[in-house]
Amino acid sequence: MFFLSKKNIKLKLLINTSNIVIGGGLQVSLSIIETLKKHPDNEYNIFVSPQVNRQLNTDDYPANFKFFLIENSPANLRKRRKTLKILFELERTILPDLVFTVFGPSYWNPKSLHITGFANGWCYTPDSIAFKKLSYLQLRKSKLLIFFKNRFIKKADYIIVETETAKQNIYKNLNYPLKNIFVVGNTFHPSFLETEVLEKRKESDVFKLLVLSGFYPNKNLKIINEVVVELQNKFKLKFKFILTLNDNTFKTNFIDSKYIENIGPQNIIDCKELYQKIDALFLPTLLETFSANYLEAMVMKVPILTSDLDFARELCGNAALYFNPLSPKDIAEKILELQENENLQEELIRNGELKLEQFETPESRTSKYLLIFKEIIINKK
Repeated sequence: MFFLSKKNIKLKLLINTSNIVIGGGLQVSLSIIETLKKHPDNEYNIFVSPQVNRQLNTDDYPANFKFFLIENSPANLRKRRKTLKILFELERTILPDLVFTVFGPSYWNPKSLHITGFANGWCYTPDSIAFKKLSYLQLRKSKLLIFFKNRFIKKADYIIVETETAKQNIYKNLNYPLKNIFVVGNTFHPSFLETEVLEKRKESDVFKLLVLSGFYPNKNLKIINEVVVELQNKFKLKFKFILTLNDNTFKTNFIDSKYIENIGPQNIIDCKELYQKIDALFLPTLLETFSANYLEAMVMKVPILTSDLDFARELCGNAALYFNPLSPKDIAEKILELQENENLQEELIRNGELKLEQFETPESRTSKYLLIFKEIIINKK
């Protein structure tokens, strides 16, 4: 708990998204940048990666926003020295009150006060079942990466996480000061609220399951191959999994099947329309800190099928139908159960609408970030 002084502080912020490439971090970064428009008293200097930059229309932003394209992530070892030089030079020119890295590790240690978001569950959940899905070599590599990521994270002055569970795990497993960890819940991109949610357009009798995810080991996406076989052989069900991967990743990891369709990576602003065309959100994940996909589905009145694990139940409660993420048979049975039971679909949607009230909105999340920044600056003076 923190209490904001009555002092009216105008901030000069450096918002760092130079390390953001794909996934939930990309979505959150865009959402935060967009909602900062509603706080016009501050100055925002924003470092953007090419991936963030592609989804921004900088002409839509007022004069208190300045954007700096960082061509290469500081995580890129081959170009790291050059990138760090650029980052430090810009920081010296801007002289910000603080640097906020939306999601760390930043792979850069600013000279200014540094606050970083952190949502990499691999780094502070060492007993997760996701590690069991890795080969010996993958596990060795993962442990090495976690070691280096945690070294960078621990150098930040403050950390912002998305759940109380994450806060306690970081304190326990990283030995990071509890008083320097703040909790601000995640949310969905503002574009999901820009227009009314229309009635879902049912285009066929095929039950479409949206898998809106990048290809990461914790996402457990290859289980879809086995689920397709289960559904095909044992259940009379017209279905299709809709994936959003790049073509090479898709062709390398998934069977050639009419039951799996890959539509490629999606821009965030296009996802709302995509939800209109599907029957359920499908996430067989093994490890998360937070998934905005759950909230998006709730906003879009789409039922959720996901893993029966603590983090999923914490986020979804009774707004999802749960399965064993390691059992293709159980997953197939739950898909059939949801497809055949319209009352269950409606119940999950209603529960999701109620669950949404417990989460942040894009605006409330950004407002809480700014309150934290101001409080930290006040206490440092």
